[in-house]
Amino acid sequence: MLYRSCCCCCESSHHSFSYSATPIARKTASLPQQPIYLPITTQASHSRHTIMAPATAHDELQLCCSPTLPPSDNNSYPTRNPSSPTSLFRIDMHTHIMPPSLPDLASLTQQPPSPPPTTTNNPTQPTTKDTTAKPYPWPAFRPSPDHATTGAVDMYVGSTFFRRVSASCYDPAARLRDMDAAGVDVQVLSTVPVLFCYDAPVAPARVLARVLNDHVSGVCARFPGRFVGLGTVALQDCDAAVEEVRRLRGLEGMVGVQVGTSVEVGDEGGGKVGMLDDERLEPFWAACEELDVPVFVHPLGYALGKENKDRWGRYWSSWLVGMPCETALAMHGIMASGLLVRHPGLRLCFAHGGGAFPALLGRIQHGFDCRPDLVATNACGLEAGQGQIWIDSLLHDPDLMEYVIRKLGPGGADRIVLGSDYPFPLGEVPVAGKMLTEDEKLGRFMSWQKRAGVLARNAIRFLKLGREFEDRFEERLRQFAAAHVPSPDEQIKDASWDGWRHRDSAIDLDEGEDLASRKPRTESSSTGRSPGSVGSQ
Repeated sequence: MLYRSCCCCCESSHHSFSYSATPIARKTASLPQQPIYLPITTQASHSRHTIMAPATAHDELQLCCSPTLPPSDNNSYPTRNPSSPTSLFRIDMHTHIMPPSLPDLASLTQQPPSPPPTTTNNPTQPTTKDTTAKPYPWPAFRPSPDHATTGAVDMYVGSTFFRRVSASCYDPAARLRDMDAAGVDVQVLSTVPVLFCYDAPVAPARVLARVLNDHVSGVCARFPGRFVGLGTVALQDCDAAVEEVRRLRGLEGMVGVQVGTSVEVGDEGGGKVGMLDDERLEPFWAACEELDVPVFVHPLGYALGKENKDRWGRYWSSWLVGMPCETALAMHGIMASGLLVRHPGLRLCFAHGGGAFPALLGRIQHGFDCRPDLVATNACGLEAGQGQIWIDSLLHDPDLMEYVIRKLGPGGADRIVLGSDYPFPLGEVPVAGKMLTEDEKLGRFMSWQKRAGVLARNAIRFLKLGREFEDRFEERLRQFAAAHVPSPDEQIKDASWDGWRHRDSAIDLDEGEDLASRKPRTESSSTGRSPGSVGSQ
């Protein structure tokens, strides 16, 4: 990606990570049909919150927000024209999902007793001071006014409206229809960031993380060919986060974890904001490295408006400018702090193409050159660990894609994964990977094999999804290479890919064997890894 080393010790600090892994048998489960969900109103903290709650057998009303689970053949993929780039295997690393309901977290929140009002003899001051503790504004879901016809749900943070989401945000059937229409084979599911609740009381926040992870795992278990999942943790409590990461290893279909770019610690933590390089998070990073858990880092966005509404509240600024800045600050802290030197086995992928960080590389490098005493002292330079940094493809600009590939350094295109931010409007929707498959400008700096890598192969490597997904990817690429008629300036193959599975996934492959001409191996010959759970068991 970047930078020169400040001293010779950076050579020994620059670690590359290995993709060796023992095979994991995929778990199989016969899951019951998920329940119908109906709106109920609860009384909590003296305010009314409508949530989506499971209906009982005697309920007569059925809403369209019910997760209509399609039959099991939705684990297969629609037939596509093999000569078209849209036939290439596609894994969308950056998608969001939420459950149809949330637990009553307010009832789990213990509010401290309020001290008596204070009085003062100063006539210029009020005679009393309100010290009443405010209840935490837990997220809640309410059916939108047009819910009966659209399935839309309104998200609230406490009593404040946050955003309206379509049924595709919570209904697997709607997601699968969208995926088939867009040509997406697999989605990597992660929670909606507003549900992180890093500033919430720890005990109910831990409950929320478990609920979210169990929901994602349930969707992945029902459709193992179409979904894999990233977990979430209560990062404001490092012990709780480590415990949940360890639990994720046993959940069906969970292959990593998603965290925010900062930890908006609430009153229990003194109201401070912690960054990802905070030393208090060292046990979390150590656990992710030990368990071989890849980490997807997503900015918060919504926190900026709370911090300074005048600065970030207008023109959608917190989303358009603030989120890329949050990501850049997190990447800068991680690279400069020596976190990757201390944990050479970590793999981190940053959303939205790394935000503003790639554009700041020249400035950061110059800052290191002129004031190394202030920048990256613990990392022995900014180059160490660059191979552990991945980004998604959500750049919206082919020229920027070319620039970012150069700035990522040798093999830069191999550390970019497809990411759409589905189902939200700022993402590459409705067609994830549209720029990669249709924009002719990419042909001047990316072969079709490199583009196919961004569409799926790189996510298989980052998440270590294993033989089944590798075979699907290679079969589609072979079919495309055989059927596609390239223009004179097009390139299908890239010699640097020969033997990628052998190097990166510990799967036997004869050196120099042509990837596009390989035949699928038999089950007995594979030593790959199934996405049944994070890490090896």
